[in-house]
Amino acid sequence: MTIISLSLIFSTITTLISFIFAGIVLWRWVGSRRRGRHSPYLLAWGIGLLLYGLGAFCQIVLYFTWSSIAFGLWYWAGAIAVAPWLGQGTVYLLWRKGNIARNIQMALILISVMTLPWALFMTPMNAAAWQPQTDMTVMINDILTRGGVRVFSPVMNIWGTLALVGGAIYSAMLFRRKQILPNRMIGNWLIAAGGLFPALGGSLIRAGVPELKYGGEMIGVILIFAGFLLATRVPEEVKDLRERRRTTANSSS
Repeated sequence: MTIISLSLIFSTITTLISFIFAGIVLWRWVGSRRRGRHSPYLLAWGIGLLLYGLGAFCQIVLYFTWSSIAFGLWYWAGAIAVAPWLGQGTVYLLWRKGNIARNIQMALILISVMTLPWALFMTPMNAAAWQPQTDMTVMINDILTRGGVRVFSPVMNIWGTLALVGGAIYSAMLFRRKQILPNRMIGNWLIAAGGLFPALGGSLIRAGVPELKYGGEMIGVILIFAGFLLATRVPEEVKDLRERRRTTANSSS
């Protein structure tokens, strides 16, 4: 008999939302490229949201059946790759000049490519410890041995959270101090809050309510995307200014 738990419901909603949001962001990136703009922050955020959805989808698979591939992808996407890729989008917005952001992304790509096969094929897993319809946070230490690919998790999560949350807070405070673009200020506060919700998962697990960790993931991705929509929305007065400049430039030529 299949038990429909809160963790399964939250994971299903998170999967759908993440993939839809990722598609919207990546479509914006494609449109930006067609207009001759690079917009690498959109690509980084799109990849991060895809990984967010991949991790949540693998949680659903592992709720019903054991799969070493699904487990490896679940751990790699959720514990290693999501946070730094979302944070990389903020890094691109903060460091627009020079090659700092690009160099960080090259390092991120290298670590992602290196740790993926490590998590999938070279990490010992105890399949006998898996139980159907059981929260993965309860079983992870019995399934996955300490060390190995797990050493990357704290480093990548700390870096990604600092970049995503810290960068969003810095931007929000900057817009507030300059008293400009309130939509971007509010959007960055939402992104910062969204980045913190999944990080609270460890506290919820220790408090004895691990299923709420998945609720935090669901709320987190919703807040991050809502913040993205607000932060990237161009106010009408800015659109009017751009249109006047375009009209002036055309009439001068």
